[in-house]
Amino acid sequence: MRYRETSIIVKIFTETFGLQSYLVKGVRTKKPTFTIALFQPLTLLDMVAYHKKQTALQYIAEVKCHHPLDSILRDIKKATITVFLAEFLTKTIREEEKNTSLFEFLFQAVIALNDQTTGYDFFHLTFILKLCRYLGFGINTAEEMSHQLQQLPGDCGFSRYEKKILNKLLKPHDNHTITLNKITGRKLMKGIIKFYQLHIDTLGELKSLKILQVIAE
Repeated sequence: MRYRETSIIVKIFTETFGLQSYLVKGVRTKKPTFTIALFQPLTLLDMVAYHKKQTALQYIAEVKCHHPLDSILRDIKKATITVFLAEFLTKTIREEEKNTSLFEFLFQAVIALNDQTTGYDFFHLTFILKLCRYLGFGINTAEEMSHQLQQLPGDCGFSRYEKKILNKLLKPHDNHTITLNKITGRKLMKGIIKFYQLHIDTLGELKSLKILQVIAE
């Protein structure tokens, strides 16, 4: 987000300190210390930073790109998925402490999306299904999710076909056999988001979801 005339505040999930907010000064000037492109959604960075306890904003001393995301930048579908995942992570991750397993999952997932040449149309679905394991409410089968969704009012369950697809999404090695149509994909996404809302009551509206559904489908 913009901060004053020339600076920005960025949220970064770090390997050492978990989720942190950084004040990056002077990136919106004609001769910035760091290029603002380094702080686009899900960019992988190497950083040297100053950290002070009991301080909301930390400071970055040095930063460089760790792994160029050339494919994501060139592919509008991948870029849209990335923006959606960045918003989703912003609303679901709150850990301001070290979490090596979550960091490694996020790090490798971004590289995987960048490197995939085919079969990434439903990457965002498999990603958020895997993410819930690291957030403490993971499931193993579609039946488990459907059972929890039945606690909500209205039609919140899945059809037999949707459960079959969801079970395949929960098994990464089977993903290459999946073909999703627009209606099924949107129904699954709606159900998965409701499942998250059962566990994270601050999730709220995902503004990038409509754009994702238009471009990624």
